[in-house]
Amino acid sequence: MTEATNILPASYEPVEPQLVAQMMFFTVLVEACSMTKASEVMNISTSTGSRWLSDLESELNVSLYRRNDKVNRITEAGEHLYNTFKHISSDMQILKNELTQFTQEKRGTVRICSSPVYAENVILPLISEFVRENPMVNIQMTISPRGLEQHKDNDFIISAIAGSAIAKEEALNLVRRNLLSERFVVVASPEFIRYNSEPLVPEDLTELRCLYSKSLSGKNHWVFKKGNEAQIITVNKTIELSDAKMITTGVLNGAGVAYLPEFLVKKYIRSGQLIELLTEYETDDWFLNLYYPPQRFMTSTVSAFKEHLLSNHREKLKVFE
Repeated sequence: MTEATNILPASYEPVEPQLVAQMMFFTVLVEACSMTKASEVMNISTSTGSRWLSDLESELNVSLYRRNDKVNRITEAGEHLYNTFKHISSDMQILKNELTQFTQEKRGTVRICSSPVYAENVILPLISEFVRENPMVNIQMTISPRGLEQHKDNDFIISAIAGSAIAKEEALNLVRRNLLSERFVVVASPEFIRYNSEPLVPEDLTELRCLYSKSLSGKNHWVFKKGNEAQIITVNKTIELSDAKMITTGVLNGAGVAYLPEFLVKKYIRSGQLIELLTEYETDDWFLNLYYPPQRFMTSTVSAFKEHLLSNHREKLKVFE
């Protein structure tokens, strides 16, 4: 039997695990632009993160991060480390995710940011079902109408957008799946109509108090179509609210006219609590989308939750009927 050949160079020294963790922290720090935020991502204290950075610079004997320079924080050596190690870090994460496929037990954390309109009535029931079947899984859920701004901190983003604003979506390295498509309807309470004139053409809305949310339809612009003509009405007398759920409550209480996805208000129209207005006009479309990273960046637990959500979310929509 021949003697095994040593393929490692004579000067080879194994990299200490702590050094790898420190380099990973540094890549997170560059992307987060905040010591506090990077420490949160790595699940360590800010003081530990600061010490890791100091230890890394001491070990490498170079300056990587200018703590007192808010404009040019990253040194040339820091740029080189980041540009090189971010690919290693990504490959490590992909490998870690792939290895989770070899275990049947689902464990770990699923991080979700959901639009308020969907969170309470759809996502929370789905979460309850999932953790009942997978007791070792933890869930972190954030409610926000601007979830795409937090895409780096979450496994799933559930975000609404008007059809006229889709082209303005930020280019993200995320998969997009449509969960729901609805038309907008114009509604007001009978009480509001009783004390104000009913709008007969879209232009009449400029004289009425209107409820709107930037997260729902972009700006205070409402789209109307008739025949081959389309017009955008800018509502002037407004009450601006943070999300569609609050607008629904406001319009039911007679606060003004609203431009809402039909599924949110059709039961109130049917019961007479709201009146649909300007029915001879077509309106813009509203889309609720699910965003998530490509499969190779998912653990088996995150992938399992995705399948659970996509398979069951439509059943939960019956609560709005």
